[in-house]
Amino acid sequence: MALREVVLDPHVLRAKFLSFFQGLGHEVVTSSPVVPKGDPTLLFANAGMNQFKDVFLGAEVRSYKRAASAQKCIRAGGKHNDLDEVGKDGRHLTFFEMLGNWSFGDYYKRESIQWGWSFLTEVLGLPVERLYVTVYKDDDASWDIWANEVGVPTARMMRLGDIAVGDEENFWSMGPVGPCGPCTEIHFDTQPHEASTWGPGCSGERYVEIWNHVFMEFDRDAAGVLTSLPMKSVDTGMGLERVAALLAGVESVYATALFKGILEQTASLLGRPQCQAEILAGADVNAFRVIADHVRTLTFAVSEGQPFSNEGRGYVLRRILRRAVRFGRDLGFREPFLCKLSQAVVDEFAGVYPELAAVSVQCQEVLRLEEERFFRTLERGLVRFEEVAGRSAGGRVAGQDAFVLYDTFGFPLDLTQIMAEERGLEVDVAGFEEALSQQRQRSSEASGFTGQEGGPWIGIREGSATTFLGYARHSTASQVIRYRERGDFYDVLLDMTPFYAEGGGQVGDGGLIHSEDGQLRLRVLDTQRTDGGIVHVCRLEDGFVTRESMAKDVIAEVNAERRGLIASNHTATHLLHKALRAVVSTEIFQAGSLVRDDKFRFDFSFSRALTEDELERVEQWVNAQIRAGHEVRKHVDVPHQTAQEWGAMAIFGEKYGDRVRVVEVPGVSMELCGGIHVENTREILLFRIVSEGAIAAGTRRIEAVTNAGAFAAAQQDRRLLRASAEAVGVDTVEALPVRLKKWVSERAELERQVESLTRRVARTEVAAILREGKEVGGVRAYAARVQVRERKDLLLYVDLLRERMGEGVALLGAEIDGRPALVCAVSEGVAKQSTWHATAIVNACAQVIGGRGGGRPTLAQAGGAELGRLDEAIAALFGVLQTMATGGGR
Repeated sequence: MALREVVLDPHVLRAKFLSFFQGLGHEVVTSSPVVPKGDPTLLFANAGMNQFKDVFLGAEVRSYKRAASAQKCIRAGGKHNDLDEVGKDGRHLTFFEMLGNWSFGDYYKRESIQWGWSFLTEVLGLPVERLYVTVYKDDDASWDIWANEVGVPTARMMRLGDIAVGDEENFWSMGPVGPCGPCTEIHFDTQPHEASTWGPGCSGERYVEIWNHVFMEFDRDAAGVLTSLPMKSVDTGMGLERVAALLAGVESVYATALFKGILEQTASLLGRPQCQAEILAGADVNAFRVIADHVRTLTFAVSEGQPFSNEGRGYVLRRILRRAVRFGRDLGFREPFLCKLSQAVVDEFAGVYPELAAVSVQCQEVLRLEEERFFRTLERGLVRFEEVAGRSAGGRVAGQDAFVLYDTFGFPLDLTQIMAEERGLEVDVAGFEEALSQQRQRSSEASGFTGQEGGPWIGIREGSATTFLGYARHSTASQVIRYRERGDFYDVLLDMTPFYAEGGGQVGDGGLIHSEDGQLRLRVLDTQRTDGGIVHVCRLEDGFVTRESMAKDVIAEVNAERRGLIASNHTATHLLHKALRAVVSTEIFQAGSLVRDDKFRFDFSFSRALTEDELERVEQWVNAQIRAGHEVRKHVDVPHQTAQEWGAMAIFGEKYGDRVRVVEVPGVSMELCGGIHVENTREILLFRIVSEGAIAAGTRRIEAVTNAGAFAAAQQDRRLLRASAEAVGVDTVEALPVRLKKWVSERAELERQVESLTRRVARTEVAAILREGKEVGGVRAYAARVQVRERKDLLLYVDLLRERMGEGVALLGAEIDGRPALVCAVSEGVAKQSTWHATAIVNACAQVIGGRGGGRPTLAQAGGAELGRLDEAIAALFGVLQTMATGGGR
């Protein structure tokens, strides 16, 4: 049985919490990203206070001293890690929302405790006899407030924790270092009909913690030393999902409305059209729980741009996805499904976190690619694992066997451990680590190269990986020297290669590496030069990457078309350099470049912007050299001194040895350069400048295109000009400027007329609105729907109302761009003398249209999703004000 019908909806609970504390002078703050930006001490945002860490430390001062928020949190690593508990009960989650309120040197224990009690018992209506309290062992102040001021019987209270002996019960910290302090926790008895078992060690299943009030007093350093913070602050946290379950009268957070869509969509994808209740009563409930929780975590994190990887946050997400896929496979999934379920998460939360909808397609594609990769890994390794499990003696999988699964089949250790546990086996982790260490050592000794990140290098044969043949050919037979797995990619070193490694501003080549028998196909995405040789960054397209497949002879083939476009752009940078010095100033020198296949950029030292005339003449000069059909000569192995005598220019910032390569366009330019170039300038075809601008003091940048890119740009310009001419009704492109100039003048005049008419109409309608006001709580209130085109027109109506209504409250609504919009105005006198603030009022009304908003106490705006309920939302003003009036707001 639900405790209070009004808060059955978790989204309403969230809104009520924020509205309650906003009414107590708290600034409602937007959730910070769940993937922290610039905080290396934090894996994921795990509490609402994360974004206020510097405020607690005194290193940052906000414009407010009280705050409240609903924070997106992930607890799947570090100090707070619930990953392994998810699915085993109905409480633990890796992703959840933390409702919290904060005081930064303002109020302290008394207000925090009393307001918390008031919200739980008066707003949510929780029975006081079912609430229990814990405090830190020597926090006498909190104990006294609870017992003597709030009136909680001491039989329902308990002291816990002692950091001196490592017991951190009722002592909260964000992580191993940072702000921390004693806390008091509020628990809810889920089994009131049973005899009390309250006391040390009592069941957390029965007495569920719902709200933690932390009193920030200290800053803990890496050595565990506590230093007093510059001010005493309050940090509270209440899990939205847990409280929503209690209010709905259900035992599991998964039985709340937040999970309904995800669970039912999971069943639907399996061809089992079950409702939420049937799913949670089934034998495979744990699998459904894991998937529902994990897809929320993945959707929120990936939507914020966090990639999957083999380290840090990316590895945690990869482990979460793999765990979800493993449980999904047990349910019957044999292909990616989390990417489809992700839409159910978006549907549930888009009204609260619109950023999810904005990138939903990209997020689902990232999930799909990662799922596909892991499904392949599962299928390849399952057969081998069954062989290993069948011959594992003494109930133990040997470390060497676990390493072979990892090394040859890409089977992660954590997956081997999970599957071994299901068969009553354990894994010799120490043996696995030893085998892994030996492999790394062998690879290092064989190559003198350990790499910087990714998995261990796997040596195939002896030899150097530095032989570059790309100046003379686009393909060659080759052999793999060594390789390693790095996330979704493979790094491959060959004994000889035609692939140009990124350098001198030119990007690395792409193409294919494939075995002669066609059993292995790697797409080369990039090529980099390292201390260990030329590394080809690849993605597997076909076959399997194993020692056996990589030991075969391969063919390395550069994408010749892309290479040609890159060469065109690279030679064009040389011509552009010369043109700038010939046309503009001999003081110009190259300061950097980036040469790609689709465009290039050229940085140069110069103190001012180039004029349109200079840019045009530079463009003409370069195209003249292209049409002239100059041979492009490459002088190899030239003594550096000789190159200087020839007058070859060196590029600032580049390093050169005793012998250099010189690229010459006879009579035009000569530069030291190791890049790929065309054989004749005619191959460039066409050169166009796209933009010119400053990038730093004394340094400017030109972006340009050549060849196919230049023709594409010209065609795009032609299409745009023709479409523009047609749109404004002229027959020729030449007539377009005249027509546009005339239209701009006419539009300006029309807008002046419309603005004048709108103001006249608004005055008339506002006068009518003022005649329809109602008295609520001693204050005159006005609510109406108006017909306007833009939000600025809606604000005009509100301004006119504010000028004429005196002391009062007004709410106007309108349809703007097919969506509902609300604006609330509260007079200065009403706002100062009560808690009737515009933000609270507009948010309460906006709930009707599925939205929310913000603003100041005297003026606030909101949007929504349900246009059909706009009139209902406007009419709700009087009920909202009446509730506020009877609740003590006036």
